[in-house]
Amino acid sequence: MTLRSDVLAAIDADPGEFADRLAALADERDLDAASFPEEPDHPGDRSEREATLVDRVRAFDDAPLGLTLTGPAYRDTPIVYVNRWFRDWTGYEFDELRGRNPRLFQAPDVDDEVRADFREALSTWSRVTVDVRNRRRDGVPFANRVTLRPLFGDAGTVTHWVAAQEPEPIEGSNAGGE
Repeated sequence: MTLRSDVLAAIDADPGEFADRLAALADERDLDAASFPEEPDHPGDRSEREATLVDRVRAFDDAPLGLTLTGPAYRDTPIVYVNRWFRDWTGYEFDELRGRNPRLFQAPDVDDEVRADFREALSTWSRVTVDVRNRRRDGVPFANRVTLRPLFGDAGTVTHWVAAQEPEPIEGSNAGGE
């Protein structure tokens, strides 16, 4: 399995399994930074479930993979949390992202088929992986493989979505930086 699929599975694991999966990933993938936050920092408007999901994504703040946790699609999938690695990669501060839709990353020339794939996944509560052209805060484009996964609550409905992003430089550009 890939780092992306392993991390997404850990975030979506049963409560008793998360710590074990996190420890196994840290060991197998040499993710020294992977650790469960000891001091949660949550605004008062978060549900217990959302706070738990944020803590799980925060555990992978420095993993070499972008992670975005959003709310439900019926609320326009507002960003709840973006891990530090992806914020550093894209140049955004968390305060600029919270509450906004992740399409703010999309370049204006995103393929209509990619947009349709996202819409279909959101409406059918299914996973999808797409290659999309995005832009960092400074406008520099990058190719991004995004896997979007629904997170189901106790009632069997989607309460949140988690996305894993693996940005790669666009051929012929200096988009990847140093």
